[in-house]
Amino acid sequence: MSVEQIKKEITVLSPLEQNELTAFLFHLRHRDEPTYCDAVDQRINDTDKTHWLTVDEFERQLDQR
Repeated sequence: MSVEQIKKEITVLSPLEQNELTAFLFHLRHRDEPTYCDAVDQRINDTDKTHWLTVDEFERQLDQR
C-alpha cells in the first residue's frame, strides 16, 4: 500500500478514528526515545490531581503551540 493510498483511507475515518491514528503515529515516532518514555511514565504515575488537565484544557494548551 502506498502513502497516497493510506492518505485516501484516512480521509474517510471519523474524527475519533483520526484521533486514535494520530496518537498511534505519535507513539511510533517517540517510542524509542528514553527521555520520552521516562516522561510518559512519570505522567502516568502522577497521582496529584492538580497536575491533571481536562480535555478542554489540554486542547486549549495544544492550540496555543
